Amino acid sequence: MRTRTALIYLTLFLVLAGYFYYFEVAGRRARIEQEEAARHLFQVDKAQITGLQLDRGRATPIYLTKNGHWQIVEPINTRGDEFTVASLLTTLESLKIEREVEAAAQDLQPYGLDQPMLHLSFLAAGSRHQLRIGAKAVVGNQYYASSDQENRVVLIAGAQQQSLDKSLSDLRSKAFFTVNSDEVERIELDRGKNKLILTQAENKLWRAPAAVEVKIKTSKVERFLGLLFRLRAKRFLDNEEDNLALLGLDPAKIRLKISTQEKTETLLIGNTKKDEGAYAKGGELPGVTMVEENLLAELPQTLSDLEDRTLLVFDLDQVQALALVLAGEAARLERNEDTWNWLGDENRKDPENWRVNSLLWNLQKLEYLPGDFPRAQSSAENKVLELILYSENDEKLGTFSLLEVPSGKTERGVLGLSKGSETARAYWLSGESLRELHENAKKLLSPGA
Repeated sequence: MRTRTALIYLTLFLVLAGYFYYFEVAGRRARIEQEEAARHLFQVDKAQITGLQLDRGRATPIYLTKNGHWQIVEPINTRGDEFTVASLLTTLESLKIEREVEAAAQDLQPYGLDQPMLHLSFLAAGSRHQLRIGAKAVVGNQYYASSDQENRVVLIAGAQQQSLDKSLSDLRSKAFFTVNSDEVERIELDRGKNKLILTQAENKLWRAPAAVEVKIKTSKVERFLGLLFRLRAKRFLDNEEDNLALLGLDPAKIRLKISTQEKTETLLIGNTKKDEGAYAKGGELPGVTMVEENLLAELPQTLSDLEDRTLLVFDLDQVQALALVLAGEAARLERNEDTWNWLGDENRKDPENWRVNSLLWNLQKLEYLPGDFPRAQSSAENKVLELILYSENDEKLGTFSLLEVPSGKTERGVLGLSKGSETARAYWLSGESLRELHENAKKLLSPGA
């Protein structure tokens, strides 16, 4: 009997708990979601918006359409800035009413909605929607607005107004090149007397047809391409088409051309203007623009800037042992699966992996300077630093020898390198790279020093 009564009470409790959860917890959550959705000025999905029109008072109206990408069709025909347009669409989709001012206003003039500062019209899923933004409210950072119901006046947040109020310059794409950088097969950099042409072979290696004997470093070409694709118009000068010669664009000071299998895009660079940048024209942007002058300074000057002058090519996994001689102190590190251990020195604490890898990365990126080679160095015993890399079976990968660390003001120094069992050869390296190498070796040998 007691068991039966307990089961009845338990059943009643579960029913009440379910009722409470459904009507109080879940129901309250649903009501909050409904109220939140009701605050949205538009019930639209930004992915379904395919057309935009912005009328900013006295400025010429701007029309954009979407066909794979956003394209401005009026007042000029040019690509839209995908990031800026996407941000605007996100704001439209999430635009919320802060407060309803009037449900059916008879006079819109007090709110600045008779002649709105911004009238935005957009097409979503075949339906046309309207947004008008008027004057700023006296109190708080809010603006009067109306939507499809023209006489319904509401307040929206000032931050949302700023996200929607975009000029033609804001909405224009600033990128000169639109092709995929991974598909580029030919690059031309013409400075008049100096012309650089690079082509990519089927094995993805780059070569210069005019100097096939020169080995091109892929990472340098990738950096070059990355620089081209980072170039952005900082200002548009749409009324300078008749002044190309005066601006140094006809003929151009620099002509950049990149090609894929399907298309070629060309950018012209002209004169520079103090504190404003350089004049530019071409690519996928109409008219004349200004670009940052400091980025142009990073463009390669000659083929030598792209040459692969790596001292020793090796993979980190190849290195199984590392011998160091620093200021007369000798030590040897050996790889033990994922760790490195000092050999024959139980009192020395084994190094952290990142310290060894840092030194190896340092050696990997060492490049000799272009031009002449220094005289061969004597096999002096008083080397400041010697590093020997070993692969499996204790085979030498390379031996680096530094006789002197360049002072802080010295631009270059000499490093000796013996590849495998070959005779050592001396190379000029930048003073900075040699100072960094010496410092990394010191930190590996004496981390606390």
